[in-house]
Amino acid sequence: MLAQRYRLFTRTGHSLLSQPTGQPLRWNVNAVCHKCQFTSQRGYTSSPPTTTLGKASTTTRVRFAPSPTGYLHLGGLRTALYNSLLARQDGGKCILRIEDTDQTRYVPGATESLIRALDWAGVKFDEGPGIGGPHEPYQQSKRLDLYKQHAETLIEHDHAYRCFCTPERLSLVRLEAQKSGRTASYDRKCSNLSKQESQERVEKGESYVIRMKVPDGKTVVHDNVHGKVEFMNKEVDDSVLMKSDGFPTYHLANVVDDHLMDITHVIRGQEWLPSAPKHVILYNMFGWKEPSFAHVPLLLNPDKSKLSKRSGDVNVEDYRDKGYFPEAVVNFVALLGWHPGSTEEIFDLAGLTKAFSLKNIQQSNAVVLREKLDWINKMHLIRRAETKEGLLNMAAMVRPKIETDLGPLEKEHTDEYIGQVIDTLKERIKNVYDVPTLCGYYFRNPTYTSEESVAYLSKIGTDTLLKVLPKALSELKSKSDMPLEKEEAKQILKVIAEEHKLKLPVVMNALRYTVSGVKVGAGVPETLSTLGRKCVVDRIERVLETCKS
Repeated sequence: MLAQRYRLFTRTGHSLLSQPTGQPLRWNVNAVCHKCQFTSQRGYTSSPPTTTLGKASTTTRVRFAPSPTGYLHLGGLRTALYNSLLARQDGGKCILRIEDTDQTRYVPGATESLIRALDWAGVKFDEGPGIGGPHEPYQQSKRLDLYKQHAETLIEHDHAYRCFCTPERLSLVRLEAQKSGRTASYDRKCSNLSKQESQERVEKGESYVIRMKVPDGKTVVHDNVHGKVEFMNKEVDDSVLMKSDGFPTYHLANVVDDHLMDITHVIRGQEWLPSAPKHVILYNMFGWKEPSFAHVPLLLNPDKSKLSKRSGDVNVEDYRDKGYFPEAVVNFVALLGWHPGSTEEIFDLAGLTKAFSLKNIQQSNAVVLREKLDWINKMHLIRRAETKEGLLNMAAMVRPKIETDLGPLEKEHTDEYIGQVIDTLKERIKNVYDVPTLCGYYFRNPTYTSEESVAYLSKIGTDTLLKVLPKALSELKSKSDMPLEKEEAKQILKVIAEEHKLKLPVVMNALRYTVSGVKVGAGVPETLSTLGRKCVVDRIERVLETCKS
């Protein structure tokens, strides 16, 4: 343990004031770096208050920190969800922080769109824009002075330097690296400038960025998903911390904010794992305790290419607009790279909160399959249909879609009626928006002119209709003052089959064609009952009139 602590101290570039000659290296609790006065006990002895070693938070504090460069995609929702689930498990806090420091990619309205999509999905935050909290502001573009102060502190203690290289020179450096087969990285030319020369060039008005000075040695990232990951520091670039426009890069801003906001766990995409050593180095340079990391697997298309905003079908709000339930989309993304340790696959938010664990996040990348989402959505549709409230909620959700596709509804098409339609069709559909698309006959009379209807009638035969429909009409009219129940409909079908010595499927097909015009749907008795006696009678009379003409 002592050796580990000593390596942690020395690999960040700190030099001890004293080391006994000829003695083994030992951890000295009073060790002080003679270059920057970093101490093994307290961090920097001369740092401003914002950079002193913070106390470890006893409460789980996580953050979702999106960039407002567009809509919320599935990967972003998954990251937000995992953070939220971890916080909810032990009464922790989940923070929303907007990382809007890249002004070249900023999209007006993107922040509002992100918040709207997260709210729809049921991912709630305890602190953030519009919510408030002890660490306001929660937009990085409003925290620029903090980042500048911390960058200057790193320069002061020789852990960062100003770089005056022009874009043209940097392009040449990259080109030379590519020609020689090396990884393109900065050649550290400006790291050799004296502080006096650097300051003089600043005073002359030369443009510059601030780069971190990566120390020799290696850096170890302890990750909840990937375990112990070692990086040789010679392969870690002296990345830019502050850009010439005065805005920080992700590397500096996220480390500073995570520390100042007492973040205990950083859950983010696996694409950030190669940057993790830079962040660990920065934590060590500042003398701060690093958070617990979890880099979650990538999301892939079915062809195993990386899922991206350009792949299509990744916008969370698109799934909302296509009729998917928020709990189904959340359930779906939760299982992309995480497993509950059981065969259970259908979860609501409360169930996910109880089952979630960082240890069950997988290393292997996750393939996004629309078929799986459709199945999960269907399971949640069936679950919603178990209660009257659930049916009414689905009815209110699909009503605008029905009216868009089929036109204004009649007064008898109440939410209760639409809910009954959904209940009838729940085993046949995957999405409530399938109702107007596949089953418009519940709201409009069939035209019987489609290719499917013509083929269906040809299979059934007009003669069969003329046998079946008059008896059905007679039976239905005999109880005209009563609702048409499913059991009565079953009995009518049976009576007709016996009277005309027809097989029951023949009778059912004749009635299905008459009331729907299509050959696929819910059970015939259920369909007749849902449509109601008056509607069924009217449609039988219309078809009979057509058959006789």
